[in-house]
Amino acid sequence: MIGGLKQTTSRLAIAAAAGLFTGGIALTPALAADLGGDCCADLEERVAELEATTVRKGNRKVSVKLSGQVNRAILWWDDGEDTDVYFVDNEQSNSRFRITGSATISPGRTAGFRIEADWFIQNNSSTVRNCVDTDFVGAQCQALANTIGNSISASGSSTASGVTDMRWTEVWIKDETLGKVSLGKGDTASNGTSEVDLSGTSVAQYSGMADVGNSFQFRVSGTGGFNGVSLGDVYSNLDGLSRRNRIRYDTPSFGGFTLSTSYGADDFVDGALRFKKEWNSVRCAWAGAFAHDTNADDEDFWRYSTSGSCIHTPSGLNLTLGYAEDDEGSSSSTDHQWWFVKLGISRRWNSHGKTSISVQYAQNEDALSSGDETESWGVAFVQNIDSAAMELFMAYSHHEYSDNSVVSYQDLDFFLMGTRIKF
Repeated sequence: MIGGLKQTTSRLAIAAAAGLFTGGIALTPALAADLGGDCCADLEERVAELEATTVRKGNRKVSVKLSGQVNRAILWWDDGEDTDVYFVDNEQSNSRFRITGSATISPGRTAGFRIEADWFIQNNSSTVRNCVDTDFVGAQCQALANTIGNSISASGSSTASGVTDMRWTEVWIKDETLGKVSLGKGDTASNGTSEVDLSGTSVAQYSGMADVGNSFQFRVSGTGGFNGVSLGDVYSNLDGLSRRNRIRYDTPSFGGFTLSTSYGADDFVDGALRFKKEWNSVRCAWAGAFAHDTNADDEDFWRYSTSGSCIHTPSGLNLTLGYAEDDEGSSSSTDHQWWFVKLGISRRWNSHGKTSISVQYAQNEDALSSGDETESWGVAFVQNIDSAAMELFMAYSHHEYSDNSVVSYQDLDFFLMGTRIKF
């Protein structure tokens, strides 16, 4: 009898809570009259109706989780002629939704899936641009706008449209002894091998410095106009093959080492070795990769990338290094090279969470033509608010470009300030 009472009480509680949102069981005189003598039977019927229409996961075998983040920022920029302020989504770790699920096949063996997208991002920091002034709208400026799918604004404001990117759609099977196989769109084995970073400031600034200002063009000194050279043309951390439709295999960890390889359409193939370990008070992570892509401009294209980061946990002092290069496979082409260094400190100075500060420098060589050079440096600050799963950040970056032509270019400067909240 007590068990039956608990069951009835539980259903009554569910019905009452549902009524607060639906108004379906509001305690009004009219409704009370409708209940008649057998109120409990009527409530149980209403609960059954609610259960039939409630959105729920498909079955009890797969555990499903919704997560993601919102990352918005204020971007101030100066191209040597104009300055302005844009309100952007931070491409360094953009806003996104994620649905993941997993289930146990047998002891030590699991299967799962991941679906992730950044839906309708407005004013992405990599697509907004300075090529908007009516005095300088020309063929090169319009060509850039057409490439990124945005219209030229005569008012000088950023008009980057919403962007939707299906980042992940994969299924996987993992065995504790044999490793993990992933099928669908997701990270290639080499993705992220130029971006290992333990500084705590990567949400504000990391090796992919063109994620802020990628579509901004360098002004030509003297005329103040454009000749089509954008930051994204001459800066890249040459990080693997990004996310693609592929099949990928990862070994289990052996002494801190994990080996990965992936293969996809048009015969691209890559491989990566990753390492992470902590010794006493020092924690380190490293990755290195090769990638061969027959879908590139040159069918004999190779890319090599590596980066590593170490942090002294008691003091928070950290160092990050990176190097990558492209081998075009042709004697007539010039191989693009990139290197990177970052110094920082990350420790808990207040009750809110860790405070991280860093300075970094990067250089690209032979990006567009033999002998050209891009020098980039920046400083970043991140304050974690642990109680709200929030980070407050600020970052300044500076870029200089030169080539072997008679043309000289003005510098690009960016200041980014915003917040990321995870859920």
